[in-house]
Amino acid sequence: MSELFLDMLPILSGKSNRIDFDLVYTPDADSIVSLSFADISFPTPIKLVGYVKNMAGYMVLHTDVSLSYETDCARCAEKVSAVLSFSFDKDIASGNVSPDNDDYIYITDKKLDLIEPVDEQLLMELPSRTLCRDDCLGLCPKCGKNLNLGKCSCETHEVDPRLAILKTLLK
Repeated sequence: MSELFLDMLPILSGKSNRIDFDLVYTPDADSIVSLSFADISFPTPIKLVGYVKNMAGYMVLHTDVSLSYETDCARCAEKVSAVLSFSFDKDIASGNVSPDNDDYIYITDKKLDLIEPVDEQLLMELPSRTLCRDDCLGLCPKCGKNLNLGKCSCETHEVDPRLAILKTLLK
């Protein structure tokens, strides 16, 4: 499992009120992101730039995330490469806050684990389905041809099987 820790000692000791970071992260095959989005791959590491700021005991993590990913189009199954950028803030608990509270991330052994909040945001930001283009025509349901490349020779008019008996009345 990947580890992505930020040393919080400068803030906890009072030497600094801000810690800046510029890191990269690649989700493991067994990470929650990889398991939830098995059809998405990350050709390059995810870039994390941000800071932790202490404002009189109130600490906040701010992170700007940028990544590129590859997946298959949800309609035509062609490979799609996409870029995604987003930012998020997360409050940091250092005192009497229940560990069951999901609104905070927690400092453990004077270190802040960034993987959990980043993975949590990735789950919310990654699209559930990706299209190669907005007007993607998809695949023919009969022959499987990619309709973006041209029409197929399949019959497009299909009689409702419940009404097929009525066709015999015309004979």
